[in-house]
Amino acid sequence: MHATDLVNNNMPQESKPTPTQQKAEPPSLSDFEQQEEVAWGSLATIIDVIYKKNGRHYALKVLNKGQLAKKKAIASVHAERNALIALGKKSYHHPGVVRLHHCFHDPDHLYFVLDLATNGDLKMLVQKLGSISLNCARYYTAQVVDAVQFLHESGISHRDIKPENVLLDDEMRIKLADFGCAYVGANMETPRTNTFVGTAAYISPELLARSEVNPRSPDIWAIGCLLYFFLFGSSPFMAATDYLTMKRVRALDYSIPDVCDTGAADMIRALLVLDPLERLGVPPKSSSKAIRQHPFFVGSEEKTTSGAGAGTSPALWLVVDWERLWTAPPPPIEVGPYRARPKEVPADDLWKGFESLHLVND
Repeated sequence: MHATDLVNNNMPQESKPTPTQQKAEPPSLSDFEQQEEVAWGSLATIIDVIYKKNGRHYALKVLNKGQLAKKKAIASVHAERNALIALGKKSYHHPGVVRLHHCFHDPDHLYFVLDLATNGDLKMLVQKLGSISLNCARYYTAQVVDAVQFLHESGISHRDIKPENVLLDDEMRIKLADFGCAYVGANMETPRTNTFVGTAAYISPELLARSEVNPRSPDIWAIGCLLYFFLFGSSPFMAATDYLTMKRVRALDYSIPDVCDTGAADMIRALLVLDPLERLGVPPKSSSKAIRQHPFFVGSEEKTTSGAGAGTSPALWLVVDWERLWTAPPPPIEVGPYRARPKEVPADDLWKGFESLHLVND
């Protein structure tokens, strides 16, 4: 029972709550000083705002009610709100999950006030570099694993884990965002029929088949796709269209380049398994502990005995120190070996020849 419940139960029947006991009024748009837009999409715009009451920066997610109704996305907004509120009720807030601070609306828009991630997302980072180093991939995959497992323990399946939904804060640590496809349930062990949700390049085969499986399994599959993306700059199932991509997912049609680290390749294969019951980390045959103890994270016997893992600064992240995952410094961002950073074309070259174009008169 909450403290406020105790107060209300002990009050005389005719008593009225004092002003301090009354529920605080939600903020409105006028309580925020708008800065610049930091992201936008077909349904939402994200604006950097300053909350006038405390001077702090937040991300204001603005959704147009008319657009939501037109695109039949109202259920998605409710799913996100329910998941974030459920997480907000927990006594512990995970550092790797975006936090909902306020939620309000006006006649035309819905507003979510969220943590502001100042360094973009992992899709932007990887695409800028082409790929990221093995140690960077290990570190960020471990952070995603830890955050996802926290969600599952909290009765929430994200179901749309992808690079653009993994934000980077001012210290270059992750924050999972966008819970529009989330499932919130009291029991994550009971199989349930899956709804077709998610993004083609990261969607699991059981979501495509709408089969009855453990709610955790789609997120575990997506982690395998993420690791592949970190190392090679593309989804393992990417094709010219979503239809062809999903066809490749159903057929488990992907290949791992020969340059891939042995531990990383083994991890990808253990997560990208068609049968979710055979997938690493999915109960009852596996567990969350099994993922955390995989050699890709904790090091192989050969690596440990050679000294590459033991006695090395965790900042290098040759192995994952799970106890210091959110406190030790992240690894320096380095380009991966598979693809070099794309060459930047000088701005003048982009317009070369433009002045020589001639229109042909009819």
